[in-house]
Amino acid sequence: MRGFTLIEVLTTLVLLSALAALGMGLIVRPAQSFSEQARRSQLIDLADTALKRMARDVRHALPNSVRTQTAGTRTALEFLHTSGGGRYRAQLEADASGDPLVNGAADTFDVLGTLLVNGTVDTGPAGQASCLSDLADCLVIYNTGLGPGDFNAYQGDNIATLTAVAPGQLSFDNGAGWSFPFVIPPTAEQRFYIVDTPQSFVCDTATRELRRFTGYPIGAAQPITDADFGTAGDLLASNVASCQFTYNPGAGFRHGLVTVRAVVDDPGSGERVALLHQVHVINVP
Repeated sequence: MRGFTLIEVLTTLVLLSALAALGMGLIVRPAQSFSEQARRSQLIDLADTALKRMARDVRHALPNSVRTQTAGTRTALEFLHTSGGGRYRAQLEADASGDPLVNGAADTFDVLGTLLVNGTVDTGPAGQASCLSDLADCLVIYNTGLGPGDFNAYQGDNIATLTAVAPGQLSFDNGAGWSFPFVIPPTAEQRFYIVDTPQSFVCDTATRELRRFTGYPIGAAQPITDADFGTAGDLLASNVASCQFTYNPGAGFRHGLVTVRAVVDDPGSGERVALLHQVHVINVP
């Protein structure tokens, strides 16, 4: 008389099971959502950090030096990285003082204003090797990037090795008798740029990696394989499912535009995130 029936036991078990299922749903689903959000945030952070590093470097590209290429599973973006620049003296002062830039195989010229290299005043010597084959700083004037013989630094048309850097002066040697374009008469702004290295970003969907390459010689043909670079490069991002690099050179009155699209995924969950980043680059020589 003081016990309970089997029906009551079964009813209690059913009610407890329903409450347990409801409680598990209230606990497990938020935990799953938190885990998914954390995984998604990690993917976004991975891709966004890599793309921001690309954007930071691309903003220092020599005008009209950006080029892209796709071969097999690899897509590459290359440009000539500038470490500094300024304006050159094109003619003597009224009192015949000053040292203007004179076309020839080698010369020393005055820099108008303060020469800044990587944001600081550079007063040290540059490398003596040829900047087209070794790691030496290069002087570039009026780069249009149009093709051989048309002021293309990749082709060696308008690029010379810096042989000395002194306060307010630069010395160069192009190793040949050609002349810089539009020095006499000068370009409208009398600009020059200092290039320290070519730089490439290569996305390989076979290895699912995005890598950065620097410190290799400047060449007419765009490198894309590890053998071309002579190194494996630095890893920027892994788990890269796909990527696309495009460059719109714009026109003389507006900047060029580099567009980078990348998709990264998580192999375990299959979740993926797509990001797009665009960078304006100077294209006025």
